[in-house]
Amino acid sequence: MKIFSALCAVVLSFAAPAAFGQELVLSNPLNVDRTQEVIEVPLRQVLDHLHLDAAQAAAIVAEDAATHQRIPDQLYSGTLDAPPDKLLLLVKLPAHGKERISFRLDPNAPKPPPLVFGREAPERKDDFAWENQQVAYRIYGPALEATGEITSGIDVWSKRVPNFVIDSFYKRDAEGARTHNPALSYHKDNGVGLDSYEVGKSRGCGGTAVFADGKLIVSKNYTKLHMLGDGPIRFSFEVTYAPWNANGVMVTETKRITLDAGTHMNRIESTYTFDGAATLDVATAIAVHEGAAAEFPVDGSIASVWDTPQIPSAGRISTGLVAEPNQHAKTVNAAGHALMVFTRHSGEPFTYLAGSGWSKADMPTAADWDNYLKLELDMLEHPVAMRWVKR
Repeated sequence: MKIFSALCAVVLSFAAPAAFGQELVLSNPLNVDRTQEVIEVPLRQVLDHLHLDAAQAAAIVAEDAATHQRIPDQLYSGTLDAPPDKLLLLVKLPAHGKERISFRLDPNAPKPPPLVFGREAPERKDDFAWENQQVAYRIYGPALEATGEITSGIDVWSKRVPNFVIDSFYKRDAEGARTHNPALSYHKDNGVGLDSYEVGKSRGCGGTAVFADGKLIVSKNYTKLHMLGDGPIRFSFEVTYAPWNANGVMVTETKRITLDAGTHMNRIESTYTFDGAATLDVATAIAVHEGAAAEFPVDGSIASVWDTPQIPSAGRISTGLVAEPNQHAKTVNAAGHALMVFTRHSGEPFTYLAGSGWSKADMPTAADWDNYLKLELDMLEHPVAMRWVKR
């Protein structure tokens, strides 16, 4: 009996790989390195090529076929309250390089370490903050609005370490308030980073508005929030804003924000619904504070600001917007912001990237930031190619 069991184990060990006789080949069409990028593979495609059913999807492990090094992955659904329909992979591809990815089933494999994080902060009046190893952002909720502080702009936190800072920033700031010690404020740089970006009533870094007669007509704080993905390599959520009057037209906005591991940029999809107009000019914007300069390195596709923080000793904060040409955006400097303006029907979304860098971290100059934004645009226009091959 023991001999028979041993023979069965050997047979199964050889039979299992046969079910995974195909590998996924990724190719970078650009002549520059893609240092870290999350790619989306349709889950149905993966299951069909590996001859698996949906119940086995959670046990799929991706590896570099040459090195057998595990590739960080995540099951993800782009539809609220729907089962996963994508397998996300965090990859690095050299210029014109390729990577072969093999798959195996291991229900006991540990999850990859989290590279993104976010949460609501009830200790700070419904702030919602999110981050990866490069950047951190936050938006403001209904509890803050009740105090009279009203803004739907996006805030930036600057950091120079790969650590997650949301919890430590809030804890430190609360302790500073409790002990009346301003040195503990998260507006002070403790060697990790700080909040030195002033949002106020501006759009901050990628907030949205109706654009009419040279003015930005904006919503109040978000009213509802739904999570879509919380890691380990993609953090994604959706917020809704209560209806507001925009030049006589009542509008409502739903905004989906996605931050992947390895990037400075949020991917944002905004949808305005309204009655009483065929189309509206809707905009995403980055604030241009006093002493800052707005540039448009690629007309209609990139807006860049080398900005001035609240605290002069905090260096410079870079902010930027990127949109593919198929979004048909117009770039303009108006209303104290660098804008991308989109003409849309009710219910017709517009999509863009919005993000930031810091001169005391990995964006030391305005030229570095502009080059980064151009690379982001190149990667959007020339996505990673995928094909399946036999092992």
